Amino acid sequence: MYIPFVATDSAIDAQSGDALHLSIQSDLSGFCFCVLNLDRRKYVAFKSIPYAQPIVDYNDMKPALNTLLEGEPLLSASFNSVSYLYASRHATIIPKPMLDCSLLKSFLEFNNPINELDEVHSHAIPHMNAVVAFTVPSPFAATLLEKYGNVKFFHQSVPMLKHLQEHAGMYNPENLFAVNIGNGFADVALYAHGALKIYNTFTLHAPEDLTYFMLAIAHRQQIPEKKINVLLSGDVEPYIGEFPSLFHALTPAMPHTQMSFAYELSSVAGHHFTHLFSLYECA
Repeated sequence: MYIPFVATDSAIDAQSGDALHLSIQSDLSGFCFCVLNLDRRKYVAFKSIPYAQPIVDYNDMKPALNTLLEGEPLLSASFNSVSYLYASRHATIIPKPMLDCSLLKSFLEFNNPINELDEVHSHAIPHMNAVVAFTVPSPFAATLLEKYGNVKFFHQSVPMLKHLQEHAGMYNPENLFAVNIGNGFADVALYAHGALKIYNTFTLHAPEDLTYFMLAIAHRQQIPEKKINVLLSGDVEPYIGEFPSLFHALTPAMPHTQMSFAYELSSVAGHHFTHLFSLYECA
């Protein structure tokens, strides 16, 4: 997903006095960001940058991120606010009635290995009366805090679940899958009969793996696949060929935002980076 690409509004240099918000997304293979002009309520810049080498060691995280932050002129602007999404499979949803903040790490460790250099964060999802607990590697978090001073941290499940619930409310499908495909894994959530039924993350070794997991969930919930709509985001192209004959309808998950996009960004403001462009309104 992180291929070298840049798109900027031709007028961005003339807007340096405007209020700006920065949204960043990264994982161990690359980094991307977008800039929102708050005064114009318009996204005016986007850039995707792969790391020179995929990160395999926590000791490599800080220098790799620092290199990108210091080498990109757009990231040296004065931002009014900064949001950061660490894309990983290390997250779990906790119903509010079960929430004990002192046990967040224990909840996460039940399903996910946690490195000693991982920070545990959480974010409320009010419309689902739940909290997402997730990890962010401390070298990434520290580097961003050193540069920007105040950063709001997110996991991709936060905008994904917000979008799922809003999409279900707007179009009123009886059953709706939300599927976000990342680097070797997929987040899968099923919203049925007005409630979130399941959220889980699955490792993908082949395109047919995702179809298998989704069908297994549908069968366990006793929902015929022909009655399920699918909301797709992320790196969906290698997997989408498996879907059309199985599910009722497929919909690209476009950014759920009230903001507009500069013409130059029209080619990237789609399902690949929908959660990045939705971060500002998740805060």
